[in-house]
Amino acid sequence: MNIKKVLSVVAVGLGTGLLSTTASAAPDMSLVLQMLGEGTKVGTLADVSKRVGVDLSKKDLGFALTEFECHEMPLIDPATKMTLGKGIDCLAGITPDGNGGMTLTAVSVFMLPGGVIMSTGKASVAVFINGVGSGDGQRTHVTGGIPATDNIVAATGDFANMVGKSRVSGMLRMGGENLVFDCLFVIDLKHV
Repeated sequence: MNIKKVLSVVAVGLGTGLLSTTASAAPDMSLVLQMLGEGTKVGTLADVSKRVGVDLSKKDLGFALTEFECHEMPLIDPATKMTLGKGIDCLAGITPDGNGGMTLTAVSVFMLPGGVIMSTGKASVAVFINGVGSGDGQRTHVTGGIPATDNIVAATGDFANMVGKSRVSGMLRMGGENLVFDCLFVIDLKHV
C-alpha cells in the first residue's frame, strides 16, 4: 500500500491537502497522526530499532537504546479515526518534578504502510488540575513537547531522505499495568 495514496485519502477526509498526490509536485509534507490506546510493552528501543530495520546505534539520543522502555498502540488519523499503522513511544530519563509530573526523553516511532518515521524530543508531563480537563477520569496527565530544531532521527520508504520536526500534545493515563496514550503528533517533513 502506497503511503501517499493512504494519506491523500486522509487529507481529502480532512478537507485539506496534507500531501500532494505526487512527490514531484510538492516534496514537503505535513502529517497529523494520533497514538491512541493502551500501550503494550514491546521491549527497549534496541528491540524496536531492530524490528523496524533502523540502526540508531550511532545517534545521540541522550540515553542508551536499552534504557528506553517502549509501548506500542494503534496509529490513527484523528479526523477519520482510520487506523493507519502502529505507533511506538519509547521513554527514558524520567525525572519526577515533585508535583506528580515529570520530564522525559521520548523516541516516537510511526510505522506507516509506506515507511517508518522516528523522532526524538524532550517532553513534560503534568497532572491534571483536580476537576479541570480530565473529563471522565480516563486520563490523568497532559503532555507536550515542541522541538527547537529538526528532531526526525530516521525515515525509511516513502519518507527516506526527509528531515523535519515532530511535535506532540496529548493526554495519558499513568499508573496501572500499561500506559494509555491519547497523543496528537504534527510532523513537518521536507526533502533534503
